Amino acid sequence: SILILGDSITWGTEYFAKSQKLIVADAQWANVVIDGQYSRRVAFPTPNASTKYSGVKTFKKLSDSGLRADAVIVALGSNDVAIETKEAVYELIIRDLLKTIGNVPVTWLTVNRRDTPEIAKRSVVFNQVLVRIAPEYPNLVIEDWYSKTVKRTKWMAWDKVHLTPSGYQARAKLHQRLARELFDRHIIATTPTTTTSTVPPTTTMPAPTVPPTTTVATTVAP
Repeated sequence: SILILGDSITWGTEYFAKSQKLIVADAQWANVVIDGQYSRRVAFPTPNASTKYSGVKTFKKLSDSGLRADAVIVALGSNDVAIETKEAVYELIIRDLLKTIGNVPVTWLTVNRRDTPEIAKRSVVFNQVLVRIAPEYPNLVIEDWYSKTVKRTKWMAWDKVHLTPSGYQARAKLHQRLARELFDRHIIATTPTTTTSTVPPTTTMPAPTVPPTTTVATTVAP
């Protein structure tokens, strides 16, 4: 199974551009689950009873319901940068979700929320935290959605948070590509490695040849 865990942008990508249908058409993943919820955050840094608005709690709920995610696309962070301002909080919640997901292939999309200048700056900081800690997680790959949308302003909707129809189409195709890449990573991660040891042949050395004993007759003069 592959899980795409996201917010309203993930919901819109499925609703307007049918990303699940694209992934299913590749006939790689037997089960494609897309869970997008408006206003969802990565996690809450302080206690909060909400489940559907927390990526961490939603993942746990899906797992408890029987979903075994073999790979995950994380598309969260846009709502966190709108509320949280501290870099340390970004690191805390990112690590929380990665720990919750566990050791399966994960691709995390960077964020680009630009509805205010301050939020735009915080998007950059959030992405920098992702890139900084990524080397600590061998199962994590960062997909730079931020750079793609900065270069293509027609993908961003008027609110500078969500996407236009062409933006959702591009996002759906991106989900499809990432699902293909994650399938390959999943196969590599779960294929047993066979180690073949080459033992040099045993060589039997011939027994050493012992020269024959020669008896010399000695004549003693009378």
